[in-house]
Amino acid sequence: MTTSRTFRNLPPDKKERILEGALSEFADKGYGRASLNTIVARVGIAKGSIFQYFTDKSGLFRHVFDYAVDKVKDHLRKLRQESRGQDVFTRLHLSLLAGLDLLEEHPRLFRLYLHTLFESDIPFRTTLLQSVLAFGRDYILELLQEGQDQGQLDPELDLELAAFVVEAVLERYLVARALEHMDPGLGLHRAQRRRAQELAGQMVEILRRGLGSGR
Repeated sequence: MTTSRTFRNLPPDKKERILEGALSEFADKGYGRASLNTIVARVGIAKGSIFQYFTDKSGLFRHVFDYAVDKVKDHLRKLRQESRGQDVFTRLHLSLLAGLDLLEEHPRLFRLYLHTLFESDIPFRTTLLQSVLAFGRDYILELLQEGQDQGQLDPELDLELAAFVVEAVLERYLVARALEHMDPGLGLHRAQRRRAQELAGQMVEILRRGLGSGR
């Protein structure tokens, strides 16, 4: 556990203010360049309080990362529940569009993930990334399993391998949208929203042709 009882006993609005302030700093600067002085000034608390709440900078980062990831998980769980019964490729398309919405409406969440993905000196980095990838794998695998059970996917399809491929497509779509140097030639980074949505649909159509049952 990365937080003290003191932090857990704070009023909800104060906990939210601290986590949101830290999220902004880590999302803007990453772990290494983030300043605890900036965070405490932003949220209006004494610097010593941070060490009472989280022990150190790495504990604060880990809690903020979990806080951010939980927001994304809640969004995807809601989408998964609301889309039950729909075609698996429709659900994958909706998942891509949900990622696009999160990227545009809550950009700090994805910027924090990108810092964690590319900064090798972040404490607990492997554990944090594995937790995200495990959730993504399980989320996609459940969609694919339901699609296969409904005859929408090739019955001989290796679902574990298919989930790996689908997750790679979804993540690369978002990374290319967020980072220009990760978008060599597709034009996704600078695309208008309608074009970005069209590209999402085309990617899902490619997946349909490769994974579908042929019906």
